[in-house]
Amino acid sequence: MSGLSRRLASKSVFSEQEPQETGKDGLARTWITRGGNFAVCVSEVKPGAVLARDDNPEEYMVILPPGGASITIDAGGEKVEAEPESLTIVPPGASRVVARSAGKVARIFSKASADIMALAVNKDTYADGAPELAKPDLWPAPVGGFKLRHYPLAQYLDPKGDRIQPRCFRSTNMMVNLFGQFFTRRPTNSLSPHWHDDFEQGSLCFEGTWVHHLRYNWGADMSTWVPDDHAEMATPSLVVIPAFAIHTSRCIGKDGPSSSLYDIFCPPRMDFASKKGFVINEDEYPLPVVEGEQKVKTGGTLLSWQKPG
Repeated sequence: MSGLSRRLASKSVFSEQEPQETGKDGLARTWITRGGNFAVCVSEVKPGAVLARDDNPEEYMVILPPGGASITIDAGGEKVEAEPESLTIVPPGASRVVARSAGKVARIFSKASADIMALAVNKDTYADGAPELAKPDLWPAPVGGFKLRHYPLAQYLDPKGDRIQPRCFRSTNMMVNLFGQFFTRRPTNSLSPHWHDDFEQGSLCFEGTWVHHLRYNWGADMSTWVPDDHAEMATPSLVVIPAFAIHTSRCIGKDGPSSSLYDIFCPPRMDFASKKGFVINEDEYPLPVVEGEQKVKTGGTLLSWQKPG
């Protein structure tokens, strides 16, 4: 690794911040934190709350965590009744998310949703436009065209399976890896410190207490060196990890209570997308045509599921 991070990680613990948006009817409060190419909106909603987009330029994703709200999503002439522990990909254009019960709703937007990016609590962090990141070029349109695509997540979890069970999905503009809930803490001798050359990682956590261990590469100028970061983060929270920062995450505390971790990438990761069978909805979204040799853009100590296929 030779590159230097252009910025520090952005951290948002939503209970410690004022919301960036509050519905006029008082039924929704929304916290917005961005990366260079994406923004995460986490809303606390009451029944009847409406989260609307009049003409969103690209697809966006809606995540309902375990214990989250029940919602109705209306877009492209279709409706989906979405329950907690689900993912829905919403097509470009007009859409409405209407809460049927109280709880949390997470929406992930690409950089193309400029109005949302401008509302982010950390918008000044990206005043330089994040030139170190790969351009968020769109991948090919989905098979059958743009439409609501809904995925109840429990069906992709093996109760007797490994402790770490990735559940990866992608769209034309982003990728999420929605790990199954953890009920035991990660052993300290099986961590995976690694870095990404030209993309960021957003890690969204709804449950548990997390430490996102961060180490920034040293350059020639000692005055710019940054100490390692091992700070605890309460939940719900989001950390946006910059390119080149070495990182690994661990939930802490006693075994038993559940903890959750959802990783976000924009644009999609080619190393994950090209692993046949790894992306659950890969048959719905064609891979882009790539010319020439592809450079591996993630390095470090990787677990088997993190390595290129």
